[in-house]
Amino acid sequence: MTGTTDQRSSVQVKRLRVTTDAIIAAAQRAMFEHGLDITVEEIAAGAEVGRRTVFRHFATREKLIRAALAAGYTDFFDSLPRYDGTGWENWLAELTRRVHRQTAAAGRIIWHLRTRRLPPLLAAAHDDHLHGLHQLFTTITGTLWAAAGGVGPPPDQLRRTVAAHLSPLFTQAVLLDAEGDPEFAAEIATTAVIATLYRLLDDR
Repeated sequence: MTGTTDQRSSVQVKRLRVTTDAIIAAAQRAMFEHGLDITVEEIAAGAEVGRRTVFRHFATREKLIRAALAAGYTDFFDSLPRYDGTGWENWLAELTRRVHRQTAAAGRIIWHLRTRRLPPLLAAAHDDHLHGLHQLFTTITGTLWAAAGGVGPPPDQLRRTVAAHLSPLFTQAVLLDAEGDPEFAAEIATTAVIATLYRLLDDR
């Protein structure tokens, strides 16, 4: 009996996980299209479950959106290429392409997060993402400096240049004000970071 009970429990846990993942994925798809202006009904329809099922998995709409944002942030950071020790300029170019492509796709979400007064749970999720971005910028800066032959800690100007040109707001500025696309944003970013890096190396 114990074995049968354990098997049933394991199956139930897996079913719950599958449903939870489907709800989060549906919320992410809806946010890409509508930003934070999504309803539980839209999410339920996208996940092919009932509204009550959504609330069995997430007590509130804000908790669901926070979970979807957190999953999206994890996917974003995990998708970025890691430096393999060779061809740092090519690595930087590919990195900037992926950052700006994904930022452009999530433009409506980012705009809402940056311009709206958020409820506490969503504000905390956004703060977590900003903290992760700043850590990413610092890691990229250190990697570039060492790969290009820099000695000692990387100059703060390099970190600020990386942060400015990989910022989601930079992507939006290129798309909206420069009438460009993610590829153009990546090209500008790569050129600016490399130019700054070489200048700082010469100054040392």
